[in-house]
Amino acid sequence: MSFEQDVKNLRVEKKLTQQELADMIHVSRQTISAWENGKNYPSLDVLRELSNLFDVSFEKIIFGEENMPTKQQSIASTIDKDLSFKRRYKKATIALGSIFIILILWTVTLIVGYYKGIDSIDRYNPFIQYKVGYTKMPSDKTVDPRKSKTHGRWTRWFSDNDMGTEWTKLNLSTGLNPGVKDPYVMTYHKGSYVKVARIVPGSSVSSVMKSNVSAINKLVYSNNRDNLSLNMSQNETLDNKIHFNKAIQEMVVE
Repeated sequence: MSFEQDVKNLRVEKKLTQQELADMIHVSRQTISAWENGKNYPSLDVLRELSNLFDVSFEKIIFGEENMPTKQQSIASTIDKDLSFKRRYKKATIALGSIFIILILWTVTLIVGYYKGIDSIDRYNPFIQYKVGYTKMPSDKTVDPRKSKTHGRWTRWFSDNDMGTEWTKLNLSTGLNPGVKDPYVMTYHKGSYVKVARIVPGSSVSSVMKSNVSAINKLVYSNNRDNLSLNMSQNETLDNKIHFNKAIQEMVVE
C-alpha cells in the first residue's frame, strides 16, 4: 500500500477525523488532506510524531511493510541520529550566540570605560598599556586628605610623553608633600586607573616634561593663553575630555 493510503487507514483505525489528527500533531486539516491525497509528504519530525501516535514503526508508516531489507531497517536509527544532531546544533548555536553577545557587551563596556574615565574598568582593559605620567603637584590645601569633600583626591592633566602629544586627566590621592623641593607627581597608570603615584623632586623631571606640564597648566588654569599653541578645533575643549592625543606646546613671545 502507498503512504497516503496507510496514513488514512491508520487515522480511521484510531477513529480520528482529519481535523482531530491535525490538532494532535499541530498541523492544519488541509495538510492532512494533502497527505492522504498524495500531494505532499510530512517532514521527518512529523513522521516521528505519526509513528509514536499510531504506535507503528517508521518502516510500516513509510513503506507499508514491517520486514524490510537491512538498509531500509536502519532508517529509524538514521532519523534518530539526524534529530539528535539537530538538537546538538541548536544548543551549539545558542552557546555561540551567547558568547558573541557577551563579547560585544564586554567590548562596549571597555570602550565606554575608557572614554568616560572609569578607572575600575580601565584597570582590567587588556587593550590599554601602562604609561608614566607627570604633573606639577598642587598645593597642600588641594591634596589635604583631611578635607571631607574630596578626602584628598584631586584631578590634574598628566603628560604621558616627552613629545607632549599624549595626555590623561587623572583623579588620585597622594597625601601631603613630605618636604620634597619643587614637587611633581609621577604616576604609573593604565588609562584612568592609577596603580602607583609618587611625589618626586623637580630636579628628577626632564626639562621637556616640565615644559609640557607648564603648558597645559597655563592652558587650563590661566586666563592668559596667548602664549600657547593648542592644536584643537574651535569647538573642542579640555573640560569634558579624559584623554587628549594632540600636541600642546609653549610658544616664546617676544
